[in-house]
Amino acid sequence: MAPAFDDQVGAYDRWYATPLGQLVDRVEKEAIFALLPNLEERLVLEVGCGTGNISLALARRGARVVGVDVSGPMLAAAEHKTRRQGFALTWIRGLAGFLPFAETSFDGVISILALDFIPDRPGAVREMVRVLRPGGFLVLALLNRYSLWTLKRTLRAWFKPSLWREVRFTTPGALRHLIQGHPDLEDLRTDEAVYFPPLATPRLLPYYPWLERLGRRFRLPCGAFLVALAQKRVP
Repeated sequence: MAPAFDDQVGAYDRWYATPLGQLVDRVEKEAIFALLPNLEERLVLEVGCGTGNISLALARRGARVVGVDVSGPMLAAAEHKTRRQGFALTWIRGLAGFLPFAETSFDGVISILALDFIPDRPGAVREMVRVLRPGGFLVLALLNRYSLWTLKRTLRAWFKPSLWREVRFTTPGALRHLIQGHPDLEDLRTDEAVYFPPLATPRLLPYYPWLERLGRRFRLPCGAFLVALAQKRVP
C-alpha cells in the first residue's frame, strides 16, 4: 500500500486547499476535537499521519506529537510543513500493525481515516492500545459505508484505478464493535460529520454548513465521517 500513497502526496494536499476540501477539513476537525480532552503537554501518537494535517492541529492545541506512517514521501511532506510552521514534531516510518514503540508510551493515540486501508483492523487497534497508557484516550475515524461520498468513490473506482478500490467502508455499528471488541477499552463516545454531498459546485457550497447543522441536529446515520473515542481501562 505504501507505493500507492507515495504517489498521492501532491493530490492529498491540493484537495485540502480547495473550498470543498477546506470545509470538509474544518467539519472533520470539529468532530474530532469535540471528543478530545485537554491536550496540553500530552504525548500523542497519530497512526497514519499522512502529510501531517491532523498532527499539526494536535500540536497547535499543545500536544507533543509523534506521527507514524508507512509512506516515506508523506512523512517528508509532513516534515517540510513542520519546519515551515515552526513546530517540533517527530515523524517515524512504520506500520500500524507493528508500531515501533514500547508498551504504555503515549497519553493518547489517534488514527484518522487510516484504518480504512488496513485489512487487519482489530490487529491495528490492539497495537494502538498496547502503546497507550492506562487512562489514555484512543480516537479512531473511518469512512461511513452509508453516505453519498462513499457512493461517489465506489462508482469512480469502478471506472479507473483508484485507492478507493482497496477500502472496506465501515458502518457506525461496525466501528462501535471494533472498539468494544477490545477488553481494555471503555467509555465509548461516537459522532458523525460531513452530511453535505460531494459536489464542489460554487453555488451550492454556501448551503453546506446548513446541511451539516441539520444532519448533526437529527443525528442522521449518513454522515460520511465516523469518529469514536474510548479510554484505556485503569487496572
